[in-house]
Amino acid sequence: MSDSKNPMAWLPFSIAEAAVAGPADGDVDAPGAWSYLQERLSDAAQVVQSDPANRNRVDLAAGMRHLLVLLTAGIDEILRFDSDPVLCVQATSTDDLVTWGMECPDCIYTRAVLRGGESYRLFGNRGTARYVGLQTMNGITSTANELVDELEVDADGNFEVVLSPSEPTGRPGNWMRLEGDNPTLTVRHFFYDWDTEVASSLRVERLGDAVGAERRSVDPVVAIPQQLVALGDFVEGNLAFFLQFGAAAPANGFLPPIDRTDIGAAAENRPVIGRWELGSGEALIVEVEPPQGIYWSFSIGNPWWETIHYGRHQSSLNAHQAVVDSDGLVRVVLCARDPGVANWLDTAGFSNGPIILRCVRTETAPTPSTRVVPFDEIRAALPADTATVTAEERASVIASRRNAVRERFA
Repeated sequence: MSDSKNPMAWLPFSIAEAAVAGPADGDVDAPGAWSYLQERLSDAAQVVQSDPANRNRVDLAAGMRHLLVLLTAGIDEILRFDSDPVLCVQATSTDDLVTWGMECPDCIYTRAVLRGGESYRLFGNRGTARYVGLQTMNGITSTANELVDELEVDADGNFEVVLSPSEPTGRPGNWMRLEGDNPTLTVRHFFYDWDTEVASSLRVERLGDAVGAERRSVDPVVAIPQQLVALGDFVEGNLAFFLQFGAAAPANGFLPPIDRTDIGAAAENRPVIGRWELGSGEALIVEVEPPQGIYWSFSIGNPWWETIHYGRHQSSLNAHQAVVDSDGLVRVVLCARDPGVANWLDTAGFSNGPIILRCVRTETAPTPSTRVVPFDEIRAALPADTATVTAEERASVIASRRNAVRERFA
């Protein structure tokens, strides 16, 4: 039986790792593992109900739904597990509905599960996304990071990369290192214009013969109970991790930019993480000089570190979508009701949550300034020439966002 002390239990890859771990002392059978899962879910539900982040009925309902989200992400890891996976670049366990850890609203995350000691060829077309980043990982640790635009790419956007434990000899070109027994490849596509930019089309093929065939035989009698135990630890551990992480930021303020490559973040991404916390009739004005570089955006989430649904609400703005004021600053307004300001971020009835300024390959990662104002004083607190929108224009923007998100994850 798990003792829930695995520091990586809060990540879904721990569920796949459990399947190949082999039998261990204290293992239980499938019924015992099912009971353990139920106990962890019950404990997680108690946390949702009692945590200080839960302050109103919207928060509570979303927290209970979030347990279903985490279950879905973990169950997906179990059902799609393959000890000798088909090599393809496929969607990860997050999309606009299965959302945890404040995934980026501008992004499609894809991945390929590889095998240690083997070499691969990644190839295809870059597409037209604002930014396409490649990352190889050993468990949760980043091994190599590359921007496709900094690799050798032909005039039509076609490219290939060798993924291998050591740099190939006699084969010049793009290369990324693989490490560990179960390395993975993650591809991130960040979009600015949701209506026109297209994701890459990529494939992976093994170079040479498969190795380590003995590791590919997994006994389901052992694996399934261990995965059920890992699933329970994931749901409880993931919930606890982000509640603790979210509480670190000051209310209506930001932490300095951080490096999160130790837990799988891309090396080129410098997030500036804050926390919003508003009462009824309050608004938060966030002001920053927009960074110069490949990509930046604001996005907000709910108390459980789910990005507020960005197809139903304007809960994010990137550099293509946000309006820059005449003095060169970007000001966004967080509140529950539409203030008629173009740069509104809709808190959607939640009482608190994270706010992230993502900075990817930018010259700076600035810490925004903030101030809380009464809703009725928003316009007076902003420059006179602040861009505004009508109710009809807002409805059109939301409809466009909804359609773009549907197309992205169709």
